[in-house]
This record gives sequence, structure tokens and C-alpha cells, in this order.
Amino acid sequence: MLAPEDQPIHVTIPGCADDPRAPSAAPPGVVIHRVPPLHPDDVTTLPSGLPITSVARTLVDLAEELSREELRSAFARARELGILDIEAVRASAARVEWRPSLGMLSSVIAEFE
Repeated sequence: MLAPEDQPIHVTIPGCADDPRAPSAAPPGVVIHRVPPLHPDDVTTLPSGLPITSVARTLVDLAEELSREELRSAFARARELGILDIEAVRASAARVEWRPSLGMLSSVIAEFE
């Protein structure tokens, strides 16, 4: 499922937001999320060579942006597509820094186990 055209593109970039070498503003229509370096299991590479976050890491990151019901829908869609790996989601969640959404994420993970 593609995001509607009026929705921003979210880009995850390993690094510190305070890095003076980092651009201060994202291009129009782009939201940059600066994170600590990603674990190799949290990244996959498309055939074109473009690195992207894994399905598991994407679900963890979505918990910060979506409501509980929207997150459940994302998990359900991943299951429907045969790409939901609950153990990978749990492992990815364990690797992220503390986030307010981790409680909600844990409860949604439990629903899909």
C-alpha cells in the first residue's frame, strides 16, 4: 500500500540531530528521523540497492506515529502479506531507545502472537 500523495515521506538516517554537518531542514514533503546506527537486522536492501528499514523495524517505528487501531491494521496487513515476523518485531523493539509507544507496541505484539 502506498502512502497518499499528500503524506510526507519518512526517512530514517543514522546519526545525531545535533551533528553540525547534518542539514538543518528536510526537503519539502520529507520528514527526517535521526536515530542511533541501525542493527543489521533492522535494515534490508531492495534489488535496486536502496537500503530500507526491515518490516519489523518499520512496525516498531510506526508505533510512534499511529494510533493503536492503525498499528493493529499495519500488523494485520503485514500478516496478510506473509511478512509479519513477531520475533523479529520483538527483537527490533528491544534494540530501540526508550519510547513512549513501547507499551502500546508490546500489547499489539501480544495480540498477534
